[in-house]
Amino acid sequence: LNAGQAALVTGMATSGARLQLAIAPAGAGKTTAMRALAAAWVEDGGTVLGLAPSAAAATVLREQIGTTTDTLAKLTWSLEHDDLPDWAEDIGPDTLVVIDEAGMADTLTLDTAVQFVTARGGQVRLIGDTQQLAAIGAGGVLRDIAATHGALHLSELMRFTDPAEGAASLALRDGRTEALGFYLDHGRVHVGDLATLTQGVFTAWANDRNHGLDAIMLAPTRDLVSELNQRAQTHRMAQTHRTAGDSTRVVGARLADGNTAYVGDTVIT
Repeated sequence: LNAGQAALVTGMATSGARLQLAIAPAGAGKTTAMRALAAAWVEDGGTVLGLAPSAAAATVLREQIGTTTDTLAKLTWSLEHDDLPDWAEDIGPDTLVVIDEAGMADTLTLDTAVQFVTARGGQVRLIGDTQQLAAIGAGGVLRDIAATHGALHLSELMRFTDPAEGAASLALRDGRTEALGFYLDHGRVHVGDLATLTQGVFTAWANDRNHGLDAIMLAPTRDLVSELNQRAQTHRMAQTHRTAGDSTRVVGARLADGNTAYVGDTVIT
């Protein structure tokens, strides 16, 4: 652990607070800190549980801290229907509940979870980023907690080997336009007309896919997204047919944007 991670783990493990917040930008070593916190709590005889706004985030958290995790929605649904899962029934004074990606959870859901855990004597640790994509529902409570009661912070980025890139990402996170200078200087920003850029994005995507790399295309309008998806699908199916020699009639499912989904397509929601 670096000094910031050690301070965060110590503060969260020993504060005795029923509810405590840590703000950590992406790449600041949150995973390592949470793993150490969970290990320390369990070694001291306690139990650790994890909650997150989405199933994907809950799965990642489970892999990170090696304990039972679930979604905030599952807990609130269980409380409304008086049908608590075993892990929720077992929450007590020795329980630490880590709520990851807390900035993406709406305030009412967070309140329900915190009230439930603290009423049973447990402690809650919120981990999130106030600059992150916000909740779909009413949110903003992390900033309120930080302003009113304070928060622990991770500020040293661990994800980047180049300190300048780490500093640029933090500046970009804060909305400081001078951060763009780093990306311009390092050839990360490409300027051109829409048709040229669209072709460039598709070519780069196809090249990465051909080399076995994961790649995703992003576009500013739904029409352009639809066009790129159609081109990507045609590219994939042409490759599949060349490899497998498949000449059978393909049946697909019509999509809302006018495209058709076929077996083998990747759907991202």
